[in-house]
Amino acid sequence: MLYPLSVFHLEKCSYDFKEMSTATLPTLPAFQILGQPVQISRIEKELQRLFMDGEEDGVGVARASLINLALYSENQDQLEEDASVLGELTNESACRSLLINADTHAAEMTAQAWVQVHCQIDRNGRKTVCTEQISFFLTGDSPGMLRNIVFAHLDSDLPLAFWWRGELSDAFERGLYSRIDRFLFDSESWASPRNQIIRLVAAQEESTSPFVMHDLAFTRLNSIRQAVANAFDRPGIAQQISGLKEVKLRFAEGYRMSAIYLAAWIAHRVGSSLDFSQSSAEHFAFVSMRKGAPGSFVIEIGPLDESRKGTVEVDFDLPGSRIEISNCQTRNFMRTLTHREDCSTDEDWLPSKKLTDVALVGDILNRAGRNRTYSDVLPLVQEILTL
Repeated sequence: MLYPLSVFHLEKCSYDFKEMSTATLPTLPAFQILGQPVQISRIEKELQRLFMDGEEDGVGVARASLINLALYSENQDQLEEDASVLGELTNESACRSLLINADTHAAEMTAQAWVQVHCQIDRNGRKTVCTEQISFFLTGDSPGMLRNIVFAHLDSDLPLAFWWRGELSDAFERGLYSRIDRFLFDSESWASPRNQIIRLVAAQEESTSPFVMHDLAFTRLNSIRQAVANAFDRPGIAQQISGLKEVKLRFAEGYRMSAIYLAAWIAHRVGSSLDFSQSSAEHFAFVSMRKGAPGSFVIEIGPLDESRKGTVEVDFDLPGSRIEISNCQTRNFMRTLTHREDCSTDEDWLPSKKLTDVALVGDILNRAGRNRTYSDVLPLVQEILTL
């Protein structure tokens, strides 16, 4: 799927750009933490030198790389955070990482590069296993420059996970996404998630080797989805699913897409489809003809009280019980309360995973696979977004 580096070598590109000197770089403190400035043509040689640096026996250290990971952003104010996040990821995951920041509004096409390595240190203070990071600052509106910068600096025999931060732009074009294996994004940051998802689905459909989509807004639901599955795993509760009438979802500010994903996942799990005639932007009506599934039920979504910790909470009203699932307010756990008629309330606890970008992306890289659950619920999510 990936091509030899020589095919995409910058010296053979059909457009012209010049390397920006450090003297002409914008004044951004983040440039100081990107490592050693280097000419683009000497990136590989400088990386080799960094791996050998400080090793008196000339043996060097082990270079660990199982995947290519590229992080791309067009927000200069976020560069320092991006560098920190990618540094943490490369310390945890064996990969060659590319950090690319682009100022697409600049009039001149320029490029500047930096290199650095992130190493594990043994008890004697010696580097043992290291991963490499190449950073780029690009200026000018040229999607072709991004494409060629990326593919000229990959470990060419390894898959590419491409993490796009922010809104999709013209730089997201066929020459780029047709060679991506995994595409990571966060729909919570988009002004119009529906339009962006339509664009991603169209890109997948026109690719001979479609990339796998990973939305961080969906990945954030892993812990609560596990808690829901655990609650309905009990025979007494599972038998009541056909009588489900109402589900209430509450989401914290900035997490509406996660609530929509959870609503779609619940409906998909019980084999229901959206009833457009009875639905609105905050009221989703579902119907089903499947045996054992509720004939019809509604999911209401609304804001979470600002005093509550967590991103999404969910309550299920069943014929003989009520299930409430939320983040514990004092510890890092998911709390499930099951209220039954004429019975004491059952309380269950499950560990809740961290929701930092580093933890979410690390989880995605470790799981791999085709992300079929996400693919299954995405059509229903698209329908809900039209309401």
